[in-house]
Amino acid sequence: MKTNKIIIGFAQSDEKYGFNKNKNFKEVALNLYNQGIRFVDTAPVYNNSDYYVKKINNLKNFKIYSKLPPLTENLKKLRDDVDKKINSILISNNTKTLHGIFLHDPLLPLQSERWKIIYNCLLRFKKKKIINNIGISVYNRDEVNNCLKIFKPDIIQFPLNIFNQEFVQENFLQNLKKKKIKLIARSIFLQGLLCKNSKKLNNFQKLWLLKIKKWENFCKTNNKKPEEVCIKFVDSFKSIDQIIFGVDDILQLENNLKIFKDKKKLISSDLSSFYEPGDLINDPRYWNNKEINYNKDWLTSKKYILNGGMLLSKKPSQFLPGLWPIFYKKAKGCEILDKYNKRYLDFCLMGVGTNILGYSNKNINSRLKKVIDDSNVSTLNSEYNIKLSNKLLSMHKWASKSFFARTGAEANAIALRISRAYTKKDEVAICGYHGWHDWYLSSNITNKKNLDQILLPGLSTIGIPKKLQGISHPFKYNDIESLIKIIKKNKNIGTIFMEVQRNEKPNKNFLKNVREIASKNNIVLIFDECTSGFRETFGGLHKKYKVYPDLAVFGKSLGNGIPITAIIGKKNIMNEALSSFISSTFWSDSIGPAAGLFSLNLMEEKKSWIKITNIGKKIKKFWKKLSLKYKLKIEISGLDSMPMFKFKSLNHNYYKTYITQEMIKKRILATNVVYCCIDHDKFLNKYFREFEKVFAELSNIDKKGAISKYLKSPVAQSGFGRLN
Repeated sequence: MKTNKIIIGFAQSDEKYGFNKNKNFKEVALNLYNQGIRFVDTAPVYNNSDYYVKKINNLKNFKIYSKLPPLTENLKKLRDDVDKKINSILISNNTKTLHGIFLHDPLLPLQSERWKIIYNCLLRFKKKKIINNIGISVYNRDEVNNCLKIFKPDIIQFPLNIFNQEFVQENFLQNLKKKKIKLIARSIFLQGLLCKNSKKLNNFQKLWLLKIKKWENFCKTNNKKPEEVCIKFVDSFKSIDQIIFGVDDILQLENNLKIFKDKKKLISSDLSSFYEPGDLINDPRYWNNKEINYNKDWLTSKKYILNGGMLLSKKPSQFLPGLWPIFYKKAKGCEILDKYNKRYLDFCLMGVGTNILGYSNKNINSRLKKVIDDSNVSTLNSEYNIKLSNKLLSMHKWASKSFFARTGAEANAIALRISRAYTKKDEVAICGYHGWHDWYLSSNITNKKNLDQILLPGLSTIGIPKKLQGISHPFKYNDIESLIKIIKKNKNIGTIFMEVQRNEKPNKNFLKNVREIASKNNIVLIFDECTSGFRETFGGLHKKYKVYPDLAVFGKSLGNGIPITAIIGKKNIMNEALSSFISSTFWSDSIGPAAGLFSLNLMEEKKSWIKITNIGKKIKKFWKKLSLKYKLKIEISGLDSMPMFKFKSLNHNYYKTYITQEMIKKRILATNVVYCCIDHDKFLNKYFREFEKVFAELSNIDKKGAISKYLKSPVAQSGFGRLN
C-alpha cells in the first residue's frame, strides 16, 4: 500500500551516521517501491547517498528532497555555483526534478546580499519546474522565526521526538500551517538514541543516563517498543504533513511501516516530562564535542535544584551552553576562580550588578567579619538599621523614612504594599523590570506579550492567580501618551512603578511629565533603582535628572554582594503602612545593613560612581571604534556604567555566542554587556586587546556568512520562554 506521509532519510547511507555500524542500506533502497514508499530525503553531504538513490527500483516514480551544500563565498561566482550545485544534485540522483530543496544552513536568508542571489537562482529553477518547493532545514524555532522575517519557505524540515518537543510548544506548528507552509518532521528517533540500549551509550550520552533509563522504564512499564512510541507520538500531531524515517535495514523499515499503518492511538500517558528546553542531548551536533566540559556540573545541579539554580541570569544557556563554567571557588576584584581552578577576568555581569566595589572587597569584608563574630542576629534588633537609614536619608533629602529587605523583588513588593496602603487603590502602571512576584507577572495574564518589550520575552504566568488579571498595566518608556492613556482608562491605578533608566536615556521632560501626572492624579510614584542606583550618582539615578519620587527602592550593589535592599520614602506615605503586616525574620540581621553602610562609606570615599562611569565610557568608545573599523554595525546603549551593545543583524545571538566562546578561551568572561566595577580599570587594556582580536575574526566570518559552523555549542538563548 502506497503511503505519501513517510519519507525515507538517506542520511543512514553514511556509515558514520547513527549508532549501527552493520547496516544493509542497499537492501532498503532496493525495496522502497515495493514497500509503498515514494519520497526520499537526501543531501550531497551524506556519503554514498547518490549511489543508493540510483539503486531505487522505479526511481522515476519517486519524489526527491535534497539540501543545498555549502556555496562559494565569492559573490561574483555565487550564481554560477548555485546552478552548478543544483545540476550536480540532479545528475548524481539521476533525476530531472527535485520535489524540494532545503537550505542546510538556515542562516543563509540572513545574509542579504548572498541570499538575494541564491533565492533568485532557486526561484528560476522553480519557475522552470525543476524544483517544486524551496525550504529550510532547521534545528530550533529561532531559526524559523528569523527566516520568516526574510521570506516564507514552502516547506520546513525540523526535529521532533520524545526528548525534543520544542516545535510543538505554544501552537508553533499550527501557526506555521496557517501560513500554508508544509511541515516535515525529522530525527524522530533522535539518531537512534531513543531505541538504543542504555548500556551502549558513549561518555557524553551517559551524562543523561538517568533520563534515558527513565525513558526505557516508561516503554517497559507500558509494554511498548521505543519505535512505536516515537512514531505514534510524532504522527499524533495533525499539523505535520510528512515524517522522515531513518532505517538501517529492511527489517527496521518493515517494522516501522507496520507501526505507522496501525492506527491505534498512542497511550494516553503524558510525554511532556521528557522534554527539557535547551537540553544538549537534543542536538546530535554536539554529542562528540570533547570541549563540552561543564555540562555534567549543570545536569547535577538541575537534578537536585529547581531550574538548576536560583537566578535566570546565571544559567549557562544564557552564555555558552556546555562550555560556560558553572561553579566558582572564590572571587576577588574582578577575577573568578572556578571549580577546576581556572582563573577568569569577569568583564560580564559582576554578580549581576552586585559588586561595584569588586568581589570580596578587603575593606568591607574585614569589617563584616567583626559583625559576624559579634553575632549576625539576636533576640534584640540591630543598630545598623538606624545607621544605614540615616546614611540613605542624608543622601536623599526628599525622603524621611526607610525600610529594609534582602532581595529586589521583595523590596518592590513592600514598596507597592506601602503605596496601596496609602492610596487604597490596587492597580499599578509599570515600566521596567520589577521582579518575579505575582503582582508584576500578572500583567501577562491579560496579554502574554505585555512584558516582552520591557525586558524578558516569554515570562510565564503559570502559578499566578487569574484573579490578578488587570492589576498591573505596562506602559512604554519615553512614551508619555501610553501612560496617560492607561491612567484615563483605569481609574483604580494608585501607583506608577518604573525604572528611572535602563537601556535608553529619558527624552527631554519625560520623567518630569511622569512626576506631574502622578501628582495631578494623586498617584504614588515609585522609582525602582535596584539596578540604576549608585552607578552614576551617589544614590539614586533620579538625582541626576532632578526628578523626585514618593518612594524609591535600592538593591543590587547596595551591599556589594551581601543581600540588602532598601525602601525609602516620604513620611506621610510610609506611615500609612503602619497597620499593614510587613515583617520577616532575616530582615532583622546585622550583616545586611552593615554591608550597606560600609559599602556606601567606601563608595563615597572612592567616588566609585565616577570611576565606573568613566570605565564604561571607555568601553563604549572602544566598541564604537571596533564597529567602524571592522564594518560590523552595532547599537550601543545602557547606562555608561553598565554599557551594552547589540549587533544590527538577525545574527545577533550567533555573534554574541561566538564572542563569548572565543573570549572564554582567553580566560575572560565576556558577552555584549559589562557591569562595571572599580577593579576593571587595570585590566581594560587586556580586555580591549583580546576583544579586538575576536571582533576582527568575527568580521571575517560575517563576510563569509557561515557563523554557525564556527560555534562549538548551541547558540546562547534569549528570553525566558526557552529557559524554564
